[in-house]
Amino acid sequence: MASNQSAQKYRLLGSGDDETSDTSLGRLYEGDRPLARCKRSPWKSVPRVTAMVISGIIGGFALGYAVHSSRCASALSPYMRLATDHSDTLWWTTLYSNETASDSELNELWDTQIPWESGIVALKNEEARALNLPESQPFPWDASRKSLYIVNAHHVLHCVVGDPRLEAAVAVRNLYISIQQYRTNTPQTINYPHILHCLDTLRLETMCTADDTLRYVPLNSAHGYRPGDGQPRMCRDWDRVREFVESHDPCYRYLKPGDTELSNLERFKFCSENSEYLPKIRKYFKYDAGWTPEPQEGPRELVW
Repeated sequence: MASNQSAQKYRLLGSGDDETSDTSLGRLYEGDRPLARCKRSPWKSVPRVTAMVISGIIGGFALGYAVHSSRCASALSPYMRLATDHSDTLWWTTLYSNETASDSELNELWDTQIPWESGIVALKNEEARALNLPESQPFPWDASRKSLYIVNAHHVLHCVVGDPRLEAAVAVRNLYISIQQYRTNTPQTINYPHILHCLDTLRLETMCTADDTLRYVPLNSAHGYRPGDGQPRMCRDWDRVREFVESHDPCYRYLKPGDTELSNLERFKFCSENSEYLPKIRKYFKYDAGWTPEPQEGPRELVW
């Protein structure tokens, strides 16, 4: 997540004394980059030795390379093959938690910039089988060839409540909405069991992913106690997740949230103009031949 923060200097205690130093966070990490994962060592020149020794070296190298390759493969995520190779920086405060921003500015961010309608994908059945995925709900416009799945990273953002119609609500965003409604003394629009489920989802995902980044504790910071502020770390590339979701578009938009009377097929009719499924959608809904779905920005649920 992008941040508007700039690198700041912290006065850190030197080893063995109680005085502060002027070591900045940038200098502290300068030259101490994490070891690259799965980087192949260049082939070293082999001295002239007997054929038996050469064969032993080649055999040992082949065995080592096989073990090395196996370790590299296991370091990738199981489905999108993502590596932890994307540099990032921890910030205690981001645009989404900026204490100097107005309620209106924060509400607009949380209402429009959380990818709350993404994450549902339509996979070809052979692709799902190749990934060893369980059988899932069929994609309504191509039921014999495609099935619906939800990217788990989005499940943290989208708090799926288990409704077979895939009526999703945003976990993180819902928590923000609930907090804002509480602090402004307005009626709660998200029921307690749903909020509790969202909190439990965050608990489970935090434990499962087990991010072992060791946040440093700044000493004598001008901004107080903010563990890890400005600390570099390695992440997976969210843009690749977004690209995967976009390339498996299920034509889904979360139209009229909370409307239990609305047919869920209404939410799966937002295909692009060149989609092969538009003729089926027009026929099902009895639209004319020139019909195309209107762009949907998503419902506004916060005041801004």
